[in-house]
Amino acid sequence: MSPADPGPALRAVSRLDGYRELLRNRQYLMYLSSAVLASTGYSVYALSVPWLALELDRSFLFLGAVLFVEYGIYTLTFLVAPWIDRARDKRTIFLACYPLMALGALTLGFGLLRGDLSPVEVLALVGAISLLWDFAWGAYNVVPALLLPRDQFFRAEGLGGLLGGVTGIAGTSVGALLVVVVGPPGGMFLYAFLLVAGTLLALPVAIPSREGPRGERFLAALREGWGYFRTSSSQVLRALVPVELLRGFLFAGPTLLITLIATVSLRSDRSAYGLLYAGWVLGGIALGLALGELNPRRRVGHVLVAALFAEGGATLVAVLLAGQPLVAVVAWFVAGAAAGAYTNTKYSFLRGAFPTGSLARISSNLYLFTGSASALGALLLGSLAGELPVETFGVLVAGGFLLVGALSAVRGPLRTAAF
Repeated sequence: MSPADPGPALRAVSRLDGYRELLRNRQYLMYLSSAVLASTGYSVYALSVPWLALELDRSFLFLGAVLFVEYGIYTLTFLVAPWIDRARDKRTIFLACYPLMALGALTLGFGLLRGDLSPVEVLALVGAISLLWDFAWGAYNVVPALLLPRDQFFRAEGLGGLLGGVTGIAGTSVGALLVVVVGPPGGMFLYAFLLVAGTLLALPVAIPSREGPRGERFLAALREGWGYFRTSSSQVLRALVPVELLRGFLFAGPTLLITLIATVSLRSDRSAYGLLYAGWVLGGIALGLALGELNPRRRVGHVLVAALFAEGGATLVAVLLAGQPLVAVVAWFVAGAAAGAYTNTKYSFLRGAFPTGSLARISSNLYLFTGSASALGALLLGSLAGELPVETFGVLVAGGFLLVGALSAVRGPLRTAAF
């Protein structure tokens, strides 16, 4: 230990003082609580939508179409991102979007209960909720940088992971129980309740304004966001593009597989669906908490590559041993942890490596590749899921993740990414 090193005990006290300072930031805590409730609600919504689609129309092609609409509209975030970056009061984004999303979720829930919900109406409502989520998601990438100093960013990620983990576990568990006992409408009602609660918590939040250059036009702001993909210092962004395209294509694979296993292999067992899906989601939450503690900012590339290989291997085990419930739940937990590791590490890198005033555009531009491939993959994989045997389809999905892992391993700038 060098003379300048304060020692492990003093370093621990310093970290604790930093968290105390963060916990005294009332504005950030109110914002974080609001965002966590809305994100937890989205986890419940994502759990409920596949089963809702299947109860309405016993067709995996329709399920694929629903996911196609949802993921496809998420790709449009890059078109609204310039306004998000330039918005004077980003709180208004949440105050406008959350109540409208809650109204859409309630309409889905009551429509399914009454039995008068048509497939076209489901597609329209899912599309509207997805478009509103575009605005909220884009703002999530910016607001912490407006409320906190730079030396609090990583502590904020750790605190967000803790709160998100606790509420995510509770919300996902309750959502899975509601799907089992009540059916998909129960999940929609819980989603609406959490959105309303998130709106109320966002009301008193004062988010400082940080405007872009005066007179900047929409097209100029759009071009500036894409300009980050052309600079020599953004090699990692360019290396991520083909990986995001392939991984995005496979994004719907786990959701389709879990639904397929529950409906075909386990004879439409709602409880099995809830357990497998909850295991997958909880794995992502647990790994997010672990990454918040490990803070692998100097090993971003290593985490990304390892996560892709782990997701493929765990998915393969989950499919081949689907008849052994305990093993299957553990395997889906590991697959979800790997998926969470990839996603959390990727977005942590974006927030740490690029200017806060352009984060909505950079993250949304990258998601254009992910989301476009996700929409196409949802449609094609949805059609394949209804035609192929469960194990064959599962092996294809797992093999795809392993292939993406191999691609990421040979992409030099990505493999060595750090910030």
